[in-house]
Amino acid sequence: MMSRAEAEAYGKRIGVRYYLRNTEGGLYGGYTTLEAVQEAKERFEKEDKKNQRTKGKTKFIITEAK
Repeated sequence: MMSRAEAEAYGKRIGVRYYLRNTEGGLYGGYTTLEAVQEAKERFEKEDKKNQRTKGKTKFIITEAK
């Protein structure tokens, strides 16, 4: 498993333009198009609502790669 810094460096090399993160600092993935990251955000929000521990409390944020 990569550290967050390693994952972001790899993402930069392969052309990642957007990241999906949560408010707790978790990195959920890197995406090359805005549409792809928005679809992933919707999917993770639906999954989070079904999770018994979080029950939809996790907030997901789209950020642009640096």
